[in-house]
Amino acid sequence: MQLQNKQRSLPLISRCFPYQKLLSALNDSKIGVVICDRRLRYKALNQSVAEIHNVPIKGHLGHSFHQVLGNFAEKIIPFWESVLATGRPLFNLEVTGKLPKQSYTGRWIENLFPITDRRGRITQVGCIVIETTPPPMPGSPLLSSTPTGIQPSSPDQRQLAPLSHREQEVLRLLAEGKSNKEISSVLAISVRTVETYRSRLMLKVQATSIVHLVHYAIRNHIVTI
Repeated sequence: MQLQNKQRSLPLISRCFPYQKLLSALNDSKIGVVICDRRLRYKALNQSVAEIHNVPIKGHLGHSFHQVLGNFAEKIIPFWESVLATGRPLFNLEVTGKLPKQSYTGRWIENLFPITDRRGRITQVGCIVIETTPPPMPGSPLLSSTPTGIQPSSPDQRQLAPLSHREQEVLRLLAEGKSNKEISSVLAISVRTVETYRSRLMLKVQATSIVHLVHYAIRNHIVTI
């Protein structure tokens, strides 16, 4: 009876799909799984992530994002920090760039979620990552040229994900110099929600600073000067 009660308390996915088989299935489908701590050091990952980064699993564990990903880490760190700070997950984030140990420009969809301890404190962040641009085959033109319609010198000309109406509103107010608190008041949303939108905008337009966001807003006529 005690064993039966214990089994009933397990998550449904664990009962239907044993842990090891689940990890194996994720590897076969090229879906990556990553867990990091509050200092953004790798605590766990599956083989798919190791293959995406072209770095062995042991080369990740205990190392920081910067140590493994180099400058590419700057593109994703703001979003992991946002989840740690707000406790809110971020879904369907599109990331594009070139990893230090890869010869091609890749594109991934990331879903971030907080992981809490028994006291409800956020101690880690998990990520499900799907690579949407497969590695080029040897001799592929992708190794020596960029895909049609993508200009690496100008992020605004890349095939970026479209901004929603609310994201454009937040971007317009940011470009006008409004603070997160002021945007919260204007749009009647929480400051945390504004922070989430701001992080999502940084990722969507591949901005490295608020100045870049303002330039993007001006060039795309979201705000006029």
